[in-house]
Amino acid sequence: MIDGSWRATESLFLASTYGASGDCATGATLPRVSWLESVTGYRAAAAGWELTDASGAVVATLTIDGNPDAIPTAAEFYTQPPVITAAMRETLRQPASVPPEFTPATSDVLVGRWVPVFPSGTSDPHVFFAADGSWAGSDGCNGGQGRWAADGHGALLATAGASTLIACEGAPVPSWVAQARLTSVDDGVLRLLDAAGAELGQLKRG
Repeated sequence: MIDGSWRATESLFLASTYGASGDCATGATLPRVSWLESVTGYRAAAAGWELTDASGAVVATLTIDGNPDAIPTAAEFYTQPPVITAAMRETLRQPASVPPEFTPATSDVLVGRWVPVFPSGTSDPHVFFAADGSWAGSDGCNGGQGRWAADGHGALLATAGASTLIACEGAPVPSWVAQARLTSVDDGVLRLLDAAGAELGQLKRG
């Protein structure tokens, strides 16, 4: 079994892998699900949902076909359908719009390396948004990485994997990225905002 995380809004969808068990876990390289990790969006289809890549091309069509078969290396609850709760719907809801005084960030603008506007300590907190849809960064002591996608109107979606928990005097940049749902760039300052439009942090090129 391959484990991972996923996030979605009303138009964006991201999934990434971070663990495996059984035969998938042999060797030092984590198995990748390349087709799934190329998906950045989705739309309704007659039989279910179409998953699309950054160009809008259909990567796969998903339909519900019953519960998955149980396997020895996975807990039984993985074979049960999820219970949709109000809290889950809140997590997946479309974020608010970027405040009118800010300029929504596009994918092209986000690509590159960013550091906190107000650094703390002598460590190197940063994030690098790669053009291939992956990101990697650090709070100065602990690394973080995942996938990211933007809708061109300020909405940002990012997945994040496991991280160490070493205390340091940096800035929680990977946490900002993982929590961010909106972005703006004005006068060289990248603002990361949560779904309600509250500011998480400010970054600059570095």
